[in-house]
Amino acid sequence: MKTALVSTLALLISSAIAPGAHAQASQATDQELAHSVRVAEARSGVGMSHVFVFAHSGQVTLVGWVPEREHVARAEQSAMSVPGVTSVDNRLSPDGGSLNGH
Repeated sequence: MKTALVSTLALLISSAIAPGAHAQASQATDQELAHSVRVAEARSGVGMSHVFVFAHSGQVTLVGWVPEREHVARAEQSAMSVPGVTSVDNRLSPDGGSLNGH
């Protein structure tokens, strides 16, 4: 009886701790994925100085401005080429010179 109680208690404690550990691991993975996307885009020649990359469970969102219209499509293609990316929500806009004037 005592062994069953200790085993049950240990199981309850471990299941209470595990979700927190999983959330931290998932958050780290999301940050790593966002970083990998930024690196891939920079390597493909996309101007990244005004781009934010958000990742959550393989879904990537790109927000901001790029210096040239062609960079919008290139950014999406680069993001999709990163292992672990399942979808890309591309909300990038071409700069159109507005940032160069400031």
